[in-house]
Amino acid sequence: MSSTVPGKLVEFLRGHERFFIAGHVEPDGDCIASSLALASYLGRVLGKTVTCHNVGPFNRREIAEYADEFSPRIDPDEITAAASPAAIILDCSGPDRIGALQDDIAGLPTAVIDHHATAQQFGDARFVVTTSMATCHLVQLLIEELGGGITTSEAQLLLFGIVTDTGFFRHAEDDAADLFAGVARLMEAGASPKTAHSWMFGGHTLDSRRLLASIMLRAESIGDGRGVVSWESIEDVQKYGKESRDSDTLYQLLFSIRGLRAAALIRQESETTVSGSLRSIDTIDVSAVAARFGGGGHKRAAGFTAELALDDALEQVRDALESALGST
Repeated sequence: MSSTVPGKLVEFLRGHERFFIAGHVEPDGDCIASSLALASYLGRVLGKTVTCHNVGPFNRREIAEYADEFSPRIDPDEITAAASPAAIILDCSGPDRIGALQDDIAGLPTAVIDHHATAQQFGDARFVVTTSMATCHLVQLLIEELGGGITTSEAQLLLFGIVTDTGFFRHAEDDAADLFAGVARLMEAGASPKTAHSWMFGGHTLDSRRLLASIMLRAESIGDGRGVVSWESIEDVQKYGKESRDSDTLYQLLFSIRGLRAAALIRQESETTVSGSLRSIDTIDVSAVAARFGGGGHKRAAGFTAELALDDALEQVRDALESALGST
C-alpha cells in the first residue's frame, strides 16, 4: 500500500469540527505520541476541538507523565452537544483494541491511522500502511500533506514515537529511506534525537535492573539456539512493580546472542491470564505466532493476551515459536 495520504482522510479531517482521538489499551510511545501530536496540530492549524482518550493503563515508564492528558472514557453528552463529531483511532489493528472506548464512539464517523500487519478493515476513512514502521510517521506525513508546519513540540513527540517503535532504528532495514528522510524533517523542525533517547532509555530504577536480571536468568533456549523464551510472574510484579518492566532493553540483550532469531516473553497477569510479547529478526513472522493466541502486530514485533495459566502458556508459546523457527 502506498504511503500517499488518502484524499478521503484529508476531507474527513476538514469536514468535521469535534474529534475524539482514541488509542490502544496499554499504550506505548507511538500510540501516545501520535495522539498528542495530531491533537495539537488539528487544534492549532485547523481550529478543531480535540480530546485524547485511552483506557490505559499507563504502566510504561516513558509515557507515565502523559496519563493526565488522556481521559479513559467519553461522556455521551459531549458527543451529543458537539457540532459534527467524529472519532480518530490511532495505532490499532482493530476496533476492539481501544477497549471500552469502542462503545463510547459507536455510531460516530471514524478515521483510522495505523501500520499493523494484522490490521482489520474498519473505519470510514483509512490511512493504513502495513510497511510503515510507526504510526507517528504516518501522522507526520498527514500533517505535512495538510500544511501549516510542525512545531518543535509536535516534532519531538513524533520522533519519540518513531524511535519507540523502531527500537531507536534497530529494526530499520534498507527500505527505510523515507522514514529517515522524515526524521530529518522533524529535526529541522527542532526535534532532538538526544532528547528522544533520554525519554526512551533514561530514568530506570534499580528494581527494574533486578527484574531484568531475573528474566534473563530464566531464559530458555529453543530451536537449536535460534529462539528463546522467558517469563515474568505475579510475584515479580509484586516485588518489583509493573513500572520496572523494560522490554526494550531485554530484547537488546537477547538479540546480542549469536544465532538468535526470535524471542518471547510471557507475563503472568493473573492466575488464569497471561500476556505475551514476541520479537524477531530476518524472516521470522511473530505476528503469525501471536495470532494463534488471539493477538497480532507486526512481522518482527507482536503480542497477545490469553486466558491461560503461566505453565500452559509457556508450553504452547514454546511449541508455536519452535514451529515458526522450523519453517524457515
